[in-house]
Amino acid sequence: MKSYVLTVLLITLLSAATTFADWPQWRGPDRNGIASASAELPDLIPEDYTLTKRWESLEIPSDHYGGHGSIAVAEGKVFLSIVWHRDEPTETRKIDGSVLSTLGYRGTGNLSDEVRNKMEEDRMNLSRRLRGAALDEWADAWVKENIDPKTQLSLGSWIISRFKKGSAAIPLSVFETLRGASKETFSNQAAMVSWVDEQNFDPVIREQIIKAVPATKKVADDIILCLDAESGAVVWEFRVKGFPSGRGSSSTPAYSDGMVYAALSEHVYGVDVATGKEIWRAPLTGRKGPASSPLVHDNHVYLQQNHLSAFDRLTGEEIWKNTEVTGSNPSPAVWKNLIICNTSKALLGVDSETGVTTWSVAGGGDGTPVVVGDEVVISSKSEGKNLIAYTLGADGPKEKWSQQFLARRYGSTPIIYGENVYYMGSDRHLCLSLATGEIQWEREAQSAISSPLLADGKLLVYENRGGFAHLIKATPETYASLGRAKVGALYCASPAIVGKDLYLRTAKNVVSFRFQ
Repeated sequence: MKSYVLTVLLITLLSAATTFADWPQWRGPDRNGIASASAELPDLIPEDYTLTKRWESLEIPSDHYGGHGSIAVAEGKVFLSIVWHRDEPTETRKIDGSVLSTLGYRGTGNLSDEVRNKMEEDRMNLSRRLRGAALDEWADAWVKENIDPKTQLSLGSWIISRFKKGSAAIPLSVFETLRGASKETFSNQAAMVSWVDEQNFDPVIREQIIKAVPATKKVADDIILCLDAESGAVVWEFRVKGFPSGRGSSSTPAYSDGMVYAALSEHVYGVDVATGKEIWRAPLTGRKGPASSPLVHDNHVYLQQNHLSAFDRLTGEEIWKNTEVTGSNPSPAVWKNLIICNTSKALLGVDSETGVTTWSVAGGGDGTPVVVGDEVVISSKSEGKNLIAYTLGADGPKEKWSQQFLARRYGSTPIIYGENVYYMGSDRHLCLSLATGEIQWEREAQSAISSPLLADGKLLVYENRGGFAHLIKATPETYASLGRAKVGALYCASPAIVGKDLYLRTAKNVVSFRFQ
């Protein structure tokens, strides 16, 4: 009997060690960006260094046709969940968000009516002599004089581009008219053209609009791909009819105990890892196609979908939902019996069994909370608090410090390592003391949305819109760059590492590299 118990214990320990060596979910083994102890990164990447490409997968769409979801690796398999869009011919026509984007539309909610009116008036009255470098200089000065620094980051270049187009830019009033028709489906091309003609648009603008409306419609399938981690070959493909939910569908699947869980366009699925067969599905009752990634904890699967849902991990039954947890881009984390959620406007702690909110503190944004021990750090869109550290306790969280910096995006997730916090996003590389928030070092960098990973005492982060993987020593003493390697990654997705093998998503497929 004693021998049997020891054997079972040994098997259990080996199984746990194997799982820990993988990258089974969003942000890795413990959902904090830190790889297992068996992961290895080189000590230096020389200038002439070329990563060894082990394999690349079949072609997989991204962005508007397949989102930006990241990769999970477990049991010698690579998992990716995609709402796989395609265009099909159609008689009907729609002036939807994609058409508006093609025509150059951007939301201007951050601009007052006064500024919008001034921008349009000045654009239409530009001197014909104002061209080239002189026009560039004038437009840049106009933006600095009329737009606040924060809004400049999101709309500055767009406003300048409108000045460069001059009278050829589509007026904002036309965009408002088109937005009003965005929910309407025209029965055919003639009906759409008839509606456009009724608006009495300028002939040049009329032609732009008609040309931008495609003779196709988007349809989509919900797909979970399982690839062999050694060869990239397809082991199985789970595919069901889905809903065209756009590039916002960017969730990363989670592996746990022989199952893979994935949030796709209209459902969250539980699928058998060995066969790819559906075990259960549950309808998404919040946002269609969330970017939030499932969290598996104890007997539940948790997902933010403009509310937080807890599903039974074996049956898919929705046990409870918490409507105070807004947002569908951030992913939940766990601390003891609490699910920690970065919502649209705050950081919430939710009881994992009852779904009741136990506390709410300053926060809010797209980043995943990072929990190590009793410490949690979040990136945040809150005014004046763009990086916040809390200590968690029985009486709720206590704020330790916060940092403010101006950036266009605050979506990258930080890493807690040792006594320090590393934040590699918002166009900066930043190391701070976990205890005090004191900045140890800071550098400007072309790293924005993707979240970094840490392995072997080194940070790996995308730069130049995913063109390069930059290796940096994880030390507070100095900013120690260890070199860069060209990878051509999908810059919104995040990498995964198992052993010496790096797995990442490109705009067209999944690729595995090996560090020699």
